[in-house]
Amino acid sequence: MKSFQFSLSALSVLREQQEQAAQKKYVEALHFCEEAAGRVETASQELMTCWRDLTGKLSAGVSAMEFLRARAWCNVLELRLKERTGALEQARLKVDAVWQEMLIATRDRESIDRFQAKKRRAYNTQVQRAEQKELDELAIQLATTPGPLHHHQQPTA
Repeated sequence: MKSFQFSLSALSVLREQQEQAAQKKYVEALHFCEEAAGRVETASQELMTCWRDLTGKLSAGVSAMEFLRARAWCNVLELRLKERTGALEQARLKVDAVWQEMLIATRDRESIDRFQAKKRRAYNTQVQRAEQKELDELAIQLATTPGPLHHHQQPTA
């Protein structure tokens, strides 16, 4: 009997490649999200430092112009923090979307794997039946063919 051949092996390879690509994309999205979270943390620290400096300048009695300049810088840092927070939210949404893509790719690959396993089991069953048929036919031939084992005489009483 010929060896097992899975007719959808090319599709199986394609599904594996799609799953690997989705996994890579997910890892990249996670990495980008972590970087975005780091940028938010940095912006938050910069803003807190700016507010602390502004409070210190106000306590020290700085000029109005110096106060306005420091306050304007705090405003810039607030805007930066909002932008980075928005970018982080977008990165998280991207992670969620890519996660779904990865789940679909994995599900698709697993369905091909299950189908291949089913075909393999059917092939193995067919091979076993063919082998058993051959053994049965051989046994029948041996049982019906006179040979040296069948020529010995039965003892008579």
